[in-house]
Amino acid sequence: MAEQWNELYPPTKWPVLAFTGAPATFPVQESNRHLHKYLVWSDTILSKAQNFISSLPRGPFIGIHLRNGIDWVRACEHVEHSPNLFAAPQCLGYRNEHGVATLQLCLPSENSIIKKLKRVAKSIGAKSVFVASDNDLMIDKLTQALKKMKVSVSQCFSWNIQRCVKKISSFLKSHMQTFSTGKCLAYLEKLYKIP
Repeated sequence: MAEQWNELYPPTKWPVLAFTGAPATFPVQESNRHLHKYLVWSDTILSKAQNFISSLPRGPFIGIHLRNGIDWVRACEHVEHSPNLFAAPQCLGYRNEHGVATLQLCLPSENSIIKKLKRVAKSIGAKSVFVASDNDLMIDKLTQALKKMKVSVSQCFSWNIQRCVKKISSFLKSHMQTFSTGKCLAYLEKLYKIP
């Protein structure tokens, strides 16, 4: 298949291919995870990321993506009947060899988010937290929770706390593993270990 693609679309002639939908199933099949090594960020994106990082307080920082909008709440209602929902295999394995998806794993409580965030911030000596969300950024609550640790909270990241079921988490984990950027894997496994 790769040979056919290269014959039809040689990278020298076709440096970018745009699709109207995913060219493969999602989550990515286990046998295709190695393909992530072919992803290359453009200089424009890398420059924007570096500019953002340089605007943060010097030192380690955490990126957290909170999915807590109504669409996510509704999707998580199905997690117990769909153990490989979205990107769950990144934490639980493709055959659930590391546990099973639960509602708490898909949609953790605010207290759980704060507790785990504080634990990671303390362990790495974080100076700042960047939050992205589709709904509630929890900025005030996170700022209050991290106040004594003198960690600033703003609305990207060298550490990334991810949720097993989220597609973007799967993409970021794969990127970080492939290119050895960040420390996502160790904390992903520690934070979401199923007893």
